[in-house]
Amino acid sequence: MLLQHCQSEHHINNMSGGWTDTPLTELGKNQAERIGLKLKRELGEESYTIYSSDLMRARQTADIVGNYLNLTVIEDVNLREINTGIAAGKTKDWAREHRNPKPSNEFDLDYQEFKDGETWRQFYIRVCEGMKRICDLDKGNLIVVTHGCTLSYIIAWWMNFELHMLGKAFFSAKPGSISVLQQNNYKQNVLLLLNDRSHL
Repeated sequence: MLLQHCQSEHHINNMSGGWTDTPLTELGKNQAERIGLKLKRELGEESYTIYSSDLMRARQTADIVGNYLNLTVIEDVNLREINTGIAAGKTKDWAREHRNPKPSNEFDLDYQEFKDGETWRQFYIRVCEGMKRICDLDKGNLIVVTHGCTLSYIIAWWMNFELHMLGKAFFSAKPGSISVLQQNNYKQNVLLLLNDRSHL
């Protein structure tokens, strides 16, 4: 199960995302409470382990949800959003003015948007390696609390995307949403649910 972190201060104060480390808003905390209530009601006695990005907005979401499920959150830096390098902590206006020029309008795996940041290739490899390690360590049910682009790349990893396929598809979800990944009886990887926000 994938949870996209709830509304954060950077959503409302013109700050850039990525590795900018901002807390949840009051609305975001309320959204996390609603996720916790929903999962407590629906998961019953099933056993889960909860992992989270260590960035504040994800970790706070995970802590609130984990409290409802009596789970201790495990942080993993590989669940962070794409590294935005020198744009971390800056406004969206500053980021627009200082991003590296794009060679074209096409998706480019090796485009580094900001100095000292990641390319999309580096980002996807980091996410894949992180998820492989988590799944090797824990074979049970997982709740993963992360960020928008990271969530899309976790789904791409689950669906066995090759790197070149990233330019053809993106799995879009919103803050406070729930998405579900499962394996069916044929051992096929399934995207069962994407961007469920009915609890909000």
